[in-house]
Amino acid sequence: MKKAGVIGGSGFIPEDVILLLLNKNFDVKVSTLDISKKENFEHLMELNHAENLYVCELDSEKKSALNKFTKDCDLVIFINPSDIKF
Repeated sequence: MKKAGVIGGSGFIPEDVILLLLNKNFDVKVSTLDISKKENFEHLMELNHAENLYVCELDSEKKSALNKFTKDCDLVIFINPSDIKF
């Protein structure tokens, strides 16, 4: 199974992207700034195929942390919520 990493994916908007990847049989690794704040990502655990979803703490400003997060990914998506305008 292929693995996708979604950086900035624990917010509400990327849920559609994560669901699409899960439905296409990807393992999906999602980043969050603080793993103790489950309210930021617990809604993702209710998605179809959530058994293939992994949440990891990531400080995306640290190059070594980014390298570790993306190392085993076939696909990486960076979502910047501040770029999304309504």
